[in-house]
Amino acid sequence: MDSSKSRYDVICDPLDMWMVWDHQAEEPACFGGQILHGLTERHAVEVAKIMNEIYGTGSSPVRRVAKTMTDDTILRHVG
Repeated sequence: MDSSKSRYDVICDPLDMWMVWDHQAEEPACFGGQILHGLTERHAVEVAKIMNEIYGTGSSPVRRVAKTMTDDTILRHVG
């Protein structure tokens, strides 16, 4: 796999339905036990974007550190 390429991409099938493709696994992506196929283009693009933000090009989720908001609220997200 080319390291400059995103792990998840969108592909249109011959029936004009969209899927999210996992370049690392070389198969359709799955989330929550569901194959990400038969989506609208807009939905597939959004899901691929989110999956790339969460899982990136590596095999483990991205871990984000605590960030202090302008009103001193702390936002914590650990992937």
